Amino acid sequence: MKTRTTYVVGGVRIPFMKSMTAYRDVTTPELMTASLKSLVERYNLKGKVVGDVALGALMQSSANWNFAREVVQASGLHPNTPAYNVQRACGTSLETTIQIAHKISSYQIESGIAGGVDSNSDLPIMVTRSFSQKLVALVIPPKN
Repeated sequence: MKTRTTYVVGGVRIPFMKSMTAYRDVTTPELMTASLKSLVERYNLKGKVVGDVALGALMQSSANWNFAREVVQASGLHPNTPAYNVQRACGTSLETTIQIAHKISSYQIESGIAGGVDSNSDLPIMVTRSFSQKLVALVIPPKN
């Protein structure tokens, strides 16, 4: 299979911050959206379709099941730009970069965006099924 050389043209990032400080009230999708919006602005991509967008997060919540797609929709990229999620401990940015590079080098796409985010300030706190049922019963009493 013939391949081509792939290049990383540029990037943006949000500043590192200590947990539960500056990003205490900021969600993981909001952090990723801020980075992607900045990239779109810096590289004049507003309204453009890129081949694919791969975005990841270390700790995903079930509320963020369509994380990458929602971030792309809020980024300024064209709404038809495809996007998918990746979840890998301590390696989402590197993993998504490798995946996009492979797609470009194998002629599947012409261009792409890779990224990842992690925040200990937006923990996906899960509860047991029995506790969640008790919480629901507070709002919707069970029928007897």
